[in-house]
Amino acid sequence: GNGNGNGSNANTNTSNGNGNGNNTNASSTNDNIQARKLKQGIVSFSSNLDNQTDAEKDATRFLWGTDSGVAAFTNEQKDAHSETISAKDRRKQKQELERMRREYEEKVRALEAEEEKEGGNNAVVSAMVLPDYGSGRNEKDIQVKNVSLSLDNGRCLLDGADLKFTHLRRYGLVGKNGIGKTTLLKAIAKFEIEGFPKHHRVLHVRQEVKSAGSEVSVLQAVLDSDAERNALLNEQKELLARLEIDKSDQNNNDDTSSSSTDKNNNNINGDSLTKKREQLQLKLQNAKDDDDEFNRDLQRLDEVYARLNILSSDSAESRAAQILSGLQFTREMQDGPTSALSGGWRMRVSLAAALFIEPDVLLLDEPTNHLDLEAVLWLESYLCEYKHTLIVVSHDRGFLNEICTDIIEFKNQKLNYYKGDYDTYVRTSAEMVKNQMRVYQAYQDKRAHMMEFIEKFRANAKRASIVQSRIKAVEKMDLEAPEKVEVEAIWRFSIPNPEPLGRPIISVDDASFDYKHEEKKSDEYLLQKVNFGIDLSSRIAILGPNGAGKSTLLNLITDKLNPVNGSISRNGRLRIGIFTQHSADKFDLQLSSVENLLNLFPGAVDQEMRSFVGRFQIQGSEALKPMMMLSGGQKSRVAFAALAYQKPHVIIMDEPTNHLDMESIDALVEAVKDFKGGLVVVSHDQFFITNTCTELWVVGDGKAERLRGGFEDYKKATMKRTAKRVADSVKSLSTINN
Repeated sequence: GNGNGNGSNANTNTSNGNGNGNNTNASSTNDNIQARKLKQGIVSFSSNLDNQTDAEKDATRFLWGTDSGVAAFTNEQKDAHSETISAKDRRKQKQELERMRREYEEKVRALEAEEEKEGGNNAVVSAMVLPDYGSGRNEKDIQVKNVSLSLDNGRCLLDGADLKFTHLRRYGLVGKNGIGKTTLLKAIAKFEIEGFPKHHRVLHVRQEVKSAGSEVSVLQAVLDSDAERNALLNEQKELLARLEIDKSDQNNNDDTSSSSTDKNNNNINGDSLTKKREQLQLKLQNAKDDDDEFNRDLQRLDEVYARLNILSSDSAESRAAQILSGLQFTREMQDGPTSALSGGWRMRVSLAAALFIEPDVLLLDEPTNHLDLEAVLWLESYLCEYKHTLIVVSHDRGFLNEICTDIIEFKNQKLNYYKGDYDTYVRTSAEMVKNQMRVYQAYQDKRAHMMEFIEKFRANAKRASIVQSRIKAVEKMDLEAPEKVEVEAIWRFSIPNPEPLGRPIISVDDASFDYKHEEKKSDEYLLQKVNFGIDLSSRIAILGPNGAGKSTLLNLITDKLNPVNGSISRNGRLRIGIFTQHSADKFDLQLSSVENLLNLFPGAVDQEMRSFVGRFQIQGSEALKPMMMLSGGQKSRVAFAALAYQKPHVIIMDEPTNHLDMESIDALVEAVKDFKGGLVVVSHDQFFITNTCTELWVVGDGKAERLRGGFEDYKKATMKRTAKRVADSVKSLSTINN
């Protein structure tokens, strides 16, 4: 009996075990059912989703059901249902991508070949086509009608446009990135536009010059850049040798007649041209009539001297030194070789050479990209006094407002002209759009009213004649109807606001630094005992000339450098976002925007990143294309997405507006304004600084101090310092020559 009872008990235990197993299976089945329901769209709000902090909700506000993978599943389902492309079409798309990739590579090779053709690695400026002074009537204004311009691939940039440049006017050429502004400037500089007068000296300064430099000094490189002047000097030397006029005077001026590497080669005494012309006039009067060749040489030499006088050859060296000083070249840098300069400083040499040549039509393509604020302010004042015609392409609206008398809008394959600076153009064009919308709306209202009458009385025999006349009136209105105004949507993006952090966020206490601190005394350091703090409400612009230590200070703040003395403390939970002019260049152009961002943020999911990038208008196939096929503006938007995804507490920006178009700059300004974190900016863009920053810190002479005045006060002080430095440089050169 006990055995049976024990067996019974054993059976009972077994039963309990089976019961537990059934419960486990039931639980598993319920989970599977819930999972199926979840995939079918029946979502239960779990506690995991409810128990999120505000910061977490903000970070994932563009997704739903992130933790359970519902978003990824839903995206896959959407893709599956919306995918109407066959396997054959997908293969065609892949082949198309490969074709576009090859075209891109060919374009890069063509650009490199063009760079080599225009002067190779030692080019200081773009080659200037020498003018044909025998053509035209020497008119100074330029007007070419019905201009057409296309790329090699057949894409039309201009169709039936008009070129109108008035002497002494300064034009700002504006338009979206990629519309053809640079191509137009190149075509003008090479006289490739049919009907463009060829008696003008036209010079185009490119955005980038891939110059390796040489051992020629910076000052001599600028002097040697004027091809016409050099040709005239060489011709002068040949004519003097043939005529054998005043051998001793010729020997004294041999150095002035050549374009060798000696720094005094291009220096002609102040009164030499005037005296030579007087001697020539006397010689011409006493010349024998029967010596035609001698007389022709004399006449030509007089023409050479006259042209050199127009080109201000007497003052060449002092003008070159003045321009270089204004662009922040010290006397030591002017005497040093161009090979010792960085790419940005070589671009300044290119700009200085163009200003020295002083062409009749000067074409500047983004001239402020490689300048600091001090150089930009000097350039503004210099160009405002330019004695010829100027056309500028620039993204810096403050710069355009200062120098431009007119704006040329490159849009819809036409060139539209507006009087006034850039802000005036914006107001005028906006008012024109409003007026066009009013006219179009009035047309629509009148047409709708007439159509209502027609429909109402179409079957009425008594009003048949009236209806017919109204129908004809509507047909005539339609033929003369104003064009429908297409208002482009304004693109904006946002940077997620960070969670609060306790103070101090960043604290700089008596920090000193120098790259050669072991060789210097503490009072000679680049930065000496710097003190300031950054919190979530900071809006700081760091100002100062190149080399003063602005970028070094940013590197100290971001922990890329350590101070020699003093300390820099940061909150342990601090996230710093960095955006520079090269942010868009750091991506792997062989990869798509989504792939690049996934490489930057390894923890992110593909579907999540596609959704995030879509907020920056990189959607659909654009998000999957290799970035080499995206426009410059689209690459900038990917860089904005990378910045926003970090969700930084403090954003550090170093020349953020370089290479951005106006639309992207406006979007960046609005995003920074709405951002509830800290901001530190180094920029030459006056518009960006004045619209985003409330504190100005000036770095220079080893110090970093807060400026108590406003931005206009800083501009006045800077212009005063630059004017003094330019005067001292010219005075120093004069002393050396004497």
